[in-house]
Amino acid sequence: MNLTNSFQAVIFDLDGTLMDTVGEIHAALALAFVELRIAEVPPTVVESLVGRGVRSLVERALERQGASRDGLDDAVHRFEHHYAALVATKAVLFPGALDGLRILRDEGLPLAVVTNKPRQFTVKLLEHAGIDSMMASVVAGDDGITRKPAGDMLLAACRQMGSPAAATLMIGDSANDVLAARAAGCPVWCVPYGYTEGQRPETLACDRLVATIAEAARLIVRD
Repeated sequence: MNLTNSFQAVIFDLDGTLMDTVGEIHAALALAFVELRIAEVPPTVVESLVGRGVRSLVERALERQGASRDGLDDAVHRFEHHYAALVATKAVLFPGALDGLRILRDEGLPLAVVTNKPRQFTVKLLEHAGIDSMMASVVAGDDGITRKPAGDMLLAACRQMGSPAAATLMIGDSANDVLAARAAGCPVWCVPYGYTEGQRPETLACDRLVATIAEAARLIVRD
């Protein structure tokens, strides 16, 4: 079924879909682990841990390094302290993201970001990238809504945009995004360049794989 002409709104994941943020995340985690005398996690490994929220990232990083999870709360606190100072200093939009957002905005489609990242960090990144004003809805990981891969956050964004889930496209980069979209009843496309938790992009059970957000936008608005 060709859905490209029936979308009424579009939801985006943030990290790994719209923005390349892993450098800042890796740096904050490295500083926290230095304080805890834990070996640094390589950037490529950190990339595979992004997507399920801060606590999950830190917990899995500790496990990866063979460290005890007894100090998880302290490790999370240290990470968030350093990340607050580093967020939106080096993160950039992926190629094609800004062009794609502009195409969709100019077509009058409501846009949203749904991310497991805490709101304070999400807002800083959106403002840093200059795309905060394009978003009709932002649903973040500490908003008190069950996080992805549950569908609740996507459904909250749909309600805020006044768009039915079946007509709201989710664009993400991981199985977490696909599962959330399926749970919410949203169609889902994926980009191949993001943080896929070690899973090959072509194996993601999405409806379509698109090279960039700009390509997705052109497909959505085509006649």
